[in-house]
Amino acid sequence: MSESFENLKNSLRKMPSVGAKAAERIALHLLLENQNFANELVNNINLALDEVDRCPECGGLSVKDCVCKICSDSSRSSELLCVVESVSDLLSIEKSGAWRGKYLVLGGKLSPMKRVSPESLRFAKIKELVEQNIVKEIILALSNDMEGEATCHYIQECVIKNNSVKLSRIGFGLPSGSQLGFADSLTIKSALDARKSY
Repeated sequence: MSESFENLKNSLRKMPSVGAKAAERIALHLLLENQNFANELVNNINLALDEVDRCPECGGLSVKDCVCKICSDSSRSSELLCVVESVSDLLSIEKSGAWRGKYLVLGGKLSPMKRVSPESLRFAKIKELVEQNIVKEIILALSNDMEGEATCHYIQECVIKNNSVKLSRIGFGLPSGSQLGFADSLTIKSALDARKSY
């Protein structure tokens, strides 16, 4: 096997949910069966790297140096803030069509084992929005696991503190320990509708 083929396989293995066998199949497909698609993929990746960045407001996807479409949509309520772990969670909620407020992507959840500390996440942005009296209700749409629970508790005790902002957590039609990004639209809509005070 060539070194470049091995390098491609190793790079593909670093992608989420791609194991050794899948990486090998993808590499073979790109190199031997569909080189036109491989070139298109390379061009699209390069274009996205040049043009796409995190929204400076919510942390979602946007064109570089611009606020995203969700944050700039005046029909959405700035008083309602849905806090999520990742951009994929934001996209899942958007697909459900159940949310007409704004978002804030934390960038993960607290995890001492993975060395994710409060300084690593976007808690300061939540605090800023609360102190400016922009947000009236915060909905915590974090995973239903120990780390998600710890992150919710930290937001309640250390970020929001005694502020008058209403704090709620999405109801879960999701199994304990599951990831929000893998849920279907109907389950996410039900979870948002069944949110409870936190």
